[in-house]
Formats: sequence, structure tokens, C-alpha cells
Amino acid sequence: MLVSSFAALVACTQVGSIIAPSMVKHSPEAVLALSSRIRHLLFAVPADVNPVAYAVIGFLRISAAAWLCYAIGYWYGDRGFRWLERQAGGEPPATLRWLQRTASRAGGPLVLFMPGSNIVCALVGQRRMPARRFGVFVSIGIAFRLAWVWIAARAFDSQLKHALDWIEKYQWYLVSAFFIVSIVQSARRASAPPPPPMPSE
Repeated sequence: MLVSSFAALVACTQVGSIIAPSMVKHSPEAVLALSSRIRHLLFAVPADVNPVAYAVIGFLRISAAAWLCYAIGYWYGDRGFRWLERQAGGEPPATLRWLQRTASRAGGPLVLFMPGSNIVCALVGQRRMPARRFGVFVSIGIAFRLAWVWIAARAFDSQLKHALDWIEKYQWYLVSAFFIVSIVQSARRASAPPPPPMPSE
């Protein structure tokens, strides 16, 4: 169930990344529902996204991925984390070692500052951070992310609007390029074996 749900979110993210150039200016809410990556949040603001929709959709979409990755790390342990790491494309060894050390010593602050990181959420789950504590840190972290992206987008509103015009002009070239990248990434993920069955209590 967890793996299937994660696969569904990955598929949504891929679709969102592919179609974003053709939709972000006219349907930013739909793009955010598929993928609330920072770049999509950033461009949704000058596209005049509804502020309530921006906050609600962004919060729920990032939360869904965070909780799924936390659960995979919590229930599947080290093997689940390794599988998730392969799905995410892996991290450079030095970066991964730093994340592992930080998750062991200061997992809460790490989640607070990196609430959208699948690897971080899986790491703290693997280390059995209490769900309530994880929920507090990830919720504050997501709210902070949404706020600072909104502020940054407003500060660079004219530049981002020019970028949106350029994206709209070359949208189909961008969609084609993102589609090719998505196919390559999907083929690499397909080679990763699934995690073991969920352990029983």
C-alpha cells in the first residue's frame, strides 16, 4: 500500500513536471496539485494563483509525500530507505552521510528546514522519530516554505512574469524536453527492486 501510494505520487510529480510549461500560467492550482516543487510554487504566484488554494494545495501535497516517505522509513527500515533513495536518484555519498548524522542528532530541525526532502523524511522515520513530533516539525517546515516562496515570488514578480511569458512561448519545446527526461528517470527507477513486505507487529 505504501509503495503503491508513493508510486502514484511519483507519477503525479512526473506528469506535473512535464505539463507545467503549458499549464502553470493558466492553471497553477492544477500544477500544484500534481507537484508542489519549489519551482512550481514560485511560478504559481505571478500566475495569480488563489492565495488560499496556494496554501491549502501546497501544504497537502507536500505533506502527503513527507508522510509517505516517513512511513516507508519507519515500517521498512534500512531496506525501505535504500529503496526510496534509489527512487529519488540517490544522494552524493558525502551529502548522504551528513544527512544521516544530522538525522540521528537533530532530526527535528532537519525536517523543519527540509520538509520536502523524501530522503530526510525517510531517514527520520527509519530512526523511529515519534509520529507526533514528526508532524509538528514537518507542518511548521512546510508552512515556512510556502511563506518564504510566496514572499520571494512577490519580490521578483516582474522578472518571474517575464519568465512565464518565455515559458509560454516555448512551452511545447519544454514539454518535449521534460517528457524525455521523465522517461529516462522512470526507466532507472524501474530497475530498482521493491522493498520487502511490510513487517507484521
